[in-house]
Amino acid sequence: MTPLILDVDTGVDDAFALLYALAAPGVRLLGVSAVAGNVSLAKAARNTRAVLALGGRPEIPVWEGAAAALLGLIGDARDVHGQSGLGGAVLPEPPPAPEGPHAVDALIAAARAEEGRLVLVATGPLTNIALAIARDPALPRRLGRFVAMGGAYAVSGNVTAAAEFNIWADPEAARMVFRAFSEEGAAPAILVGLDVTRQTALTEADLGGLAETCAGAPRGPALTTFLRDASRHYFDFMQSRGRPRELIMHDPLALAVALDPSLVTTRSVAVDVETRGELTRGLTLADFRGAAGRLGVALGVDAPRFRTDYLAAIVALAQG
Repeated sequence: MTPLILDVDTGVDDAFALLYALAAPGVRLLGVSAVAGNVSLAKAARNTRAVLALGGRPEIPVWEGAAAALLGLIGDARDVHGQSGLGGAVLPEPPPAPEGPHAVDALIAAARAEEGRLVLVATGPLTNIALAIARDPALPRRLGRFVAMGGAYAVSGNVTAAAEFNIWADPEAARMVFRAFSEEGAAPAILVGLDVTRQTALTEADLGGLAETCAGAPRGPALTTFLRDASRHYFDFMQSRGRPRELIMHDPLALAVALDPSLVTTRSVAVDVETRGELTRGLTLADFRGAAGRLGVALGVDAPRFRTDYLAAIVALAQG
């Protein structure tokens, strides 16, 4: 069983990734750390607990982490994910959170307990990861693999022309993390950015077909109603921007790559993050000139296989 921790700022696609983690075979989800990003820290943690309960795993711990970027709160993505972070979905109030460790302490403890095995997947701003590395500089060497959803390497950003949201929300943290995983001896790191996530999407027709397939399953109606209602606001947002009504599967793809790196083709390059540019703050600068680098930037994806795997996993989760 692969020991796994997700670090999330639970909006719509984080929620889709959480459900995938619960359904993926061979995964032992040790816990989930929450960070401010798409929504506030409190909402991200609450959403995470509610989605875990929906998936039948309310006992999985949710550790609260950073409530703001390293240099202070920058902004959120409620325009994309809705005021709650879960679009139009309404989930029952989850069980109250027991008192537990701070996310940074939990990440460090898990990495030490699962030395060389732990897979860490970050689908929000990298604030928690940066704070954990500042506390324990050996953290990148303790992991088995690190995957981050973030950045735009050979394509334009989605917050500005230069920057993708997760990096833009805390570029100082991203720079710290990228540099730490670039050092000799660090665990393999894969950066799953807009270059590949934009090639993955679910449509209303996909979700409708999923609802039909899962209609008779024990958890089917609750799961597919949530997926439909959570994505509706996202579809409306995309349409308002002149884009197709589809849900880009940013965070589920990052999780899928963490479990099966063969889903993407990568190129090992040097990557840094712009933190000062007036127009380019949050830009992920990948050096494709042939310079040596250790960060694996995903540039191609087997989107049909990923989509098939994701839908099959939700069907399995619906069956209980």
